[in-house]
Amino acid sequence: MTNEYKTVLTDEILHFLYRNASFQALDENEQQQFLEKFGKQPLFIEVIEIAIALEEMIAEVEATMPKIQDKDYLFPIEQQKQLLKDRTVIDGNVLYVPFEEMKNLYSPMIVILQQSDAMQGVEAFTKGTILPLFNLCAIQKRDLIILPFSNKPAQPLLFKNGTLEIEMFDQFLQHFLTGDAQIMPAIDKAIELFTQDNICHQRDLMIITDNQFSDFHKLNQEVAAGKMQELDIDLAVIAMSETDFEKQPISFADKVFFAND
Repeated sequence: MTNEYKTVLTDEILHFLYRNASFQALDENEQQQFLEKFGKQPLFIEVIEIAIALEEMIAEVEATMPKIQDKDYLFPIEQQKQLLKDRTVIDGNVLYVPFEEMKNLYSPMIVILQQSDAMQGVEAFTKGTILPLFNLCAIQKRDLIILPFSNKPAQPLLFKNGTLEIEMFDQFLQHFLTGDAQIMPAIDKAIELFTQDNICHQRDLMIITDNQFSDFHKLNQEVAAGKMQELDIDLAVIAMSETDFEKQPISFADKVFFAND
């Protein structure tokens, strides 16, 4: 690392990056490109610093999600064999065994990220909150899908196996939507994405929001809860304000964290 980068990226920031599995998944050349592209951007520095400051809170969030320990199996060996057998297709005398599917035994993690006018002041905070989830997904080799929304969902950002793909990360960092916040289309889009998931194991959904929705009156909590249960989705909400959450609650969430705590 050159002295030029060290003047911008502190040792603490570099330590955060180099112990992040999503950054480690890049080869040396890609890591250099990543640092060259983002290392002098003020928003990137602020996002990293917020992520570091929030590590204790993020640790609490991660504690509710599965982790892979050394020598631990995602499934018991017999269950892995049965899963492989169940997905094996027989065509005449040919067996098609889906070994590629067995490389990834976690469903995607989807983060619904509100980017309305009211959220502009906490842009760096919300993106800093998401950053450690890249590490978790990279460790678990699961896809991370970030779904920004305001009055409608934007194009989902898909990070395969949680890897910090440079151009995709640039979109995540630099783009911000405007307008009011409509939660229903975003939830519907997340449910649509989960219905395309054929792994069906540990479907985690997170919503980062200020709970100031222009379509809250359209949200049928009972119907939404039924869809979450049907698809076995575990929903966590990071709300900007406990007061605003109480006014427009997402009552079917399994866990709620408040940014102002």
